[in-house]
Amino acid sequence: MAVKTELGNGNNTLFWTDKWIHGCSVENLAPLVFAGVLLRVRKRQTVAEALTNNGWVSVIRGGLSWIGIRQFLYLWDCVQGFELTEHEDRHIWNLEAGGCYSSKFAYRAFFVGSVTFEPWRRLWKSWAPNKCKVFLWLAIRNRCWTADRLARRGLPHPDRCPLCDQEDETIQHLLVSCVVARQVWFNLLGPLNLGDCVPNQSERNFADWWRKVLKKVKKEFKKGVNSLIILGAWLIWKHRNACVFEGVTPSVISIMRDLRDEHNLWCLAGTNKLQGLGLAGVI
Repeated sequence: MAVKTELGNGNNTLFWTDKWIHGCSVENLAPLVFAGVLLRVRKRQTVAEALTNNGWVSVIRGGLSWIGIRQFLYLWDCVQGFELTEHEDRHIWNLEAGGCYSSKFAYRAFFVGSVTFEPWRRLWKSWAPNKCKVFLWLAIRNRCWTADRLARRGLPHPDRCPLCDQEDETIQHLLVSCVVARQVWFNLLGPLNLGDCVPNQSERNFADWWRKVLKKVKKEFKKGVNSLIILGAWLIWKHRNACVFEGVTPSVISIMRDLRDEHNLWCLAGTNKLQGLGLAGVI
C-alpha cells in the first residue's frame, strides 16, 4: 500500500510479489496462478528475468482450473504491455512527498485511523499500580459502569450520584463535579498551594481538569502530583463502590482516612516523588 514501483530495466523488481503492474502485484491480479509458483521462485525471479522469452510461464507448476486459466490469460495481457528500458527501477514511498522511504513516516502509518489518548504520558509514565492506571484510562474513555452507562443497557442503576445524591451519576461527575469529590481535591491540593485548582461544579471533564492542574505545577513536582491525583481518583471510585455495594454512608473523612493509609503504603513501596510532596503529616 505504501510503495509504488515505476518499472525501468526490471532488475530491481520482483515479478510475483512487487506491485509493478499499475500499482498491483501478480498475487492480487491472479492469485491462482501465483499459488502455482514455488516460494523460492516468487522471492527471486525479477521482472527482467520473467519477461525475457516469457520466462514466468515456465515456472508455473500444476494444472489450472477454468478460473485459473482466465486469470492466466488476464495476466498475459497485462504483462505484454510493458517494455523494459535502460533506466533503473524506482520504488516510490507514497507516504512522503519526496517519495523516499522514512522510518518515521512508516511508524506513523501504523497509527493512521487510531484513537488518540491525550493524557497518555501523565497516566502511563506516572508511578502508580497498574490497576489504578487502567481504571483512570477507562474513566477518561467513559467506560466505567456508572449509572449513565448502566441505564443505556437497561441494567439496574442508582437514580442519583451515590456520593452527593444531587445529580445524575457519570464518571466525569463522580471525579470532578461531585461535591464530595471536590472536597477531597480541596484537602489534597490545598496543602500544595493549588487550592485555586480545585474543580468547580461546572467542571465536566476529568482529563481537561487534570491537565490544567499540572500546568501550575513545577516540573520537579509533576510526577508526584500525577501520582497523587491518580490516588485520589482511585479512592473516590472505591468509596463510591462501597456505597453502592456495601451500603456505606458517603463520607469525606472516610475517604481521607483511606487515602492517608494508601498514601503511606505507596511511599513505602518506593514512590519517592509522592513522598517528596511532604504530605505525610497533612493527609
